[in-house]
Amino acid sequence: MNLTRPRDTDLLTGADPSLAAAASLLAAGRADAAWVLCRPALAAGARTPGWLALAGRVLLALDRPAEAEPVLALAAATARPDEAADLGLFTLWGVALRRLGRVPQAEPVLRMALRLSPRDAVCHSNLAAVLRALDRLAEAEDAARAALALDPGLVNGHVNLASILMAQGRPGLALAASRRALAAEPVQAEALYTQAAALQALGDLKGAAEAWAAGVRIHPTDARLVFGWANLDLARGELAGGWAGYGARLAAEPQRFRAVPDLPAWRGQRLDGPVLIWREQGLGDELMFATCYAAAITAAGSAVVRCDPRLVGLFGRAFPDAQVVAEARGEGAPPDPAEGRAVAQAAAGSLPGLLRGCLADFMGPDFMGPAGYLRARDDLVAHWRRRLANLDGDGPRTLKVGLCWRSGLAVESRAGRQSDLADWTPLLALPGVTAITLMYGDTEGERAALGALAPRHFPDLDQRDDLDGLAALLSCLDLVVTVPTATGELAGALGVPVWRLAGELDITCLGTGTRPWFPSMRVFRTGARDRRDIIHDMADQIASGMRLGLRP
Repeated sequence: MNLTRPRDTDLLTGADPSLAAAASLLAAGRADAAWVLCRPALAAGARTPGWLALAGRVLLALDRPAEAEPVLALAAATARPDEAADLGLFTLWGVALRRLGRVPQAEPVLRMALRLSPRDAVCHSNLAAVLRALDRLAEAEDAARAALALDPGLVNGHVNLASILMAQGRPGLALAASRRALAAEPVQAEALYTQAAALQALGDLKGAAEAWAAGVRIHPTDARLVFGWANLDLARGELAGGWAGYGARLAAEPQRFRAVPDLPAWRGQRLDGPVLIWREQGLGDELMFATCYAAAITAAGSAVVRCDPRLVGLFGRAFPDAQVVAEARGEGAPPDPAEGRAVAQAAAGSLPGLLRGCLADFMGPDFMGPAGYLRARDDLVAHWRRRLANLDGDGPRTLKVGLCWRSGLAVESRAGRQSDLADWTPLLALPGVTAITLMYGDTEGERAALGALAPRHFPDLDQRDDLDGLAALLSCLDLVVTVPTATGELAGALGVPVWRLAGELDITCLGTGTRPWFPSMRVFRTGARDRRDIIHDMADQIASGMRLGLRP
């Protein structure tokens, strides 16, 4: 990766022959040998901007950003502005911060780099990568295009632009940008990744499979490429290969997953003590993978289940043979003492590879039936049953349909791929249907705009944090209609009929037209059609069922 614009060696090394030798070694791709020269110089007290800049570059080349960052911070603090610009110090420092996951701190550092070198294409490109990581995609695209305007041949400019376009849901343009990068640098790993992902998003599964295979063949240890290929295998129902590669996820996207506990990995065997089953991702994934928990508890003999604190009550009822504990929250918070009894650990997302190696395993005796694996509290169910009945007054009973039209995760990368409440007017206008809002956050403006058609809203229920209350409400509904959200997964886990509006390639369908995890769930795929047309189809099916006296 080009971290900064290549500099004149004399600017970097001055008259110091050791510094010049180290710089030459780094330029020749021998970062390890360059560090042999840098390390004793730093230990002897070399603190000139040239030595610090070179040491930082060498450490970054050795993938040691934690050591590079303080060195580069010191260099940036001590160098004159012209020296900092010539040596690319702020760009290097920003790159180190980004690699450490300190992305918000990297942005102002890179903006300083641009103030010092406004026509440096690499500075613009690195800023684009940071803005992409911050999900500020419009700004990121502007920065990437600024880089390419200054240097149309900048490989990393095309690489970053491709990644940004992919995140914006523009796979055709992303494919073109990734191929421009690969034309100049055929083995560029990030470009190989985006090319394969774009082909997959465009529906060219054969081309995507070939692209993933080629990428892994070139970079067999690249976790992102291995994980990407595994996702395609899972989407096509090739579970053996898919689950094998899915294990790369923790290394592929470490910022997305929780840290692995310091215990041996469970391999499916009977244990002399509890296995620690731990949540690794968000709430929706946790609810999906928890369909494997009962089988894992039985196989291991006993378990401690670490879960989202909001799920302790629901999981406690679902898994009475395990000890359910809340995940510790807050930096430095100690884990529940019960975790100390565990003799092995299993990430939630690793359980399907151990227990669901083929689709038939989703129908075995250890798998839940259509009724789901969760149960809401009886007292809360009675409460919500009364409240929903009261909505009908003295009139005939209406069909109670919960509607979740948008994910609660409001990030720019999801913009344009979510529905608006107004898109659901065909369903909301159906006679005999009472729609219920299944959303947290502020939806008042959207509901007010629809007037009498707006779904009913219960402001006293915290649908984000009171999952026991939400589970009770869901249990009383005739149908839940949702885009891919944790609320839909919770409804499926409760055995409530769910209609899920999803894209063409839903990886969690595992090559089927359904969600094997949740037998009560139907999937409506948009494919190339406008989602509003699919919503019309869903409304028509509800109306037809009501005319026949059927319920979903």
